[in-house]
Amino acid sequence: MLRTLSSDHARCGLGARRRSWAAVGLATLLLCGAAAGPSRADMFTPSVKDQIKLGNQAAQQVLHQYRVVHDERAAEVERMGRRLLDALPRKDREQWEWHFYLIQSKEINAFALPGGNTFFFTGLYDRLKTEDELAAVMGHEMTHVRKEHWAHMAAAAQKREAGLAVILGLTHAAPVWRSAAGIVDSMLNLRYSRKDEDQADAGGLQDMVDAGYNPQGMLDLFHVLQESAGGGGGPAFLQDHPLTSTRIQHARQRIADMDSRDFRPQIPLPGA
Repeated sequence: MLRTLSSDHARCGLGARRRSWAAVGLATLLLCGAAAGPSRADMFTPSVKDQIKLGNQAAQQVLHQYRVVHDERAAEVERMGRRLLDALPRKDREQWEWHFYLIQSKEINAFALPGGNTFFFTGLYDRLKTEDELAAVMGHEMTHVRKEHWAHMAAAAQKREAGLAVILGLTHAAPVWRSAAGIVDSMLNLRYSRKDEDQADAGGLQDMVDAGYNPQGMLDLFHVLQESAGGGGGPAFLQDHPLTSTRIQHARQRIADMDSRDFRPQIPLPGA
């Protein structure tokens, strides 16, 4: 993490104005250096180990708030998660700690926490008609984990806060993603960028196809979500994952580019 000017620096006899401008210069160098460096974990980015640890802590908050369902629907969610995992590269299967939960709630939602804990709400599950639609949701959420979208968001926020802390002379500002409050706030209220959502769509679509599912299930999922939105504020899933016309167009184009593939018919979910 970025360490701002410490008390040792303060005792060096430099004047307040010189310390202030030195701090600004240090912040600029560090932030620009981090931005210009290679795409890898840095002092600002939570490591895989950090993501797993913090995601597990946040998962306990979710499990405390909601009731976990144990029925044939939950078994289907678990089976789907494992089948999608089997279609992924070994690194994506093994470096994360994957857990799949079905939780009781009327909310039309699903989300994955950093590290691999993935939650599916009964409110969304009960609206789905096929395994392929289920695969589309879960593949999308699992891609957020695999591409470390939360970690990149946390790093960007920490860089901004670190620069501000240096400028203001704050020497003990704790990283948001390391604090308990930061975990709950940033992980349980995720708002991914359009770029992240599009990448999650692409990764989820590829994963579900590699696992043997029909990609039409993703377009059908979008239709389910649009119908669920109705005239109100829309389901929680759309608030966290805005369904733009661009996302739908990109999904259609990706599927069209697969026209040489022979996809099996979609499989109805048990009881659907």
